[in-house]
This record gives sequence, C-alpha cells and structure tokens, in this order.
Amino acid sequence: MNKTVALLFCAMLLPGIAMAEEDRHKCEAALDKLKDATEASFTKSGHHEHQQAKAAHESGDYEKCVHQAEKAASHQKQG
Repeated sequence: MNKTVALLFCAMLLPGIAMAEEDRHKCEAALDKLKDATEASFTKSGHHEHQQAKAAHESGDYEKCVHQAEKAASHQKQG
C-alpha cells in the first residue's frame, strides 16, 4: 500500500517538473528576443514589463517571466 501511494505521488509530481522546465526554456527564449532592445526601444509600459520579466526570471517564476516578456515585446516602439 505504501509503495502504491509513493508511486502515485511521484507520477503526479513528474509532469509538474517537466512543465516548469518548459516554462524556463520559454522564458529564456522570450528574454533572448528582447536582449538587444535598448531603453529607448520600449514604450513606458514595455520597459516596466521587461524589468518585471527579468525579475521573474531571477526569482524562478518562469510562467510570469514568459507572460511579461511577451507583453514587453508587444510594447516595443515600431521603427
């Protein structure tokens, strides 16, 4: 019975770990797209979102990082 519970627990834990790893890769890819952007490249809200994305990456909140980086990219100044 104890082995079954332990195996069930591990089976539920593994997908969460895999999803977190995927979020980390998505976060890093999104930040890489913004890497060459300068301060002047963003609107005011875009700059704030870029800073939030970097802070989320540093704290390990990769899901928030992806979301904020995507928002920052959408708020880059055109041409």
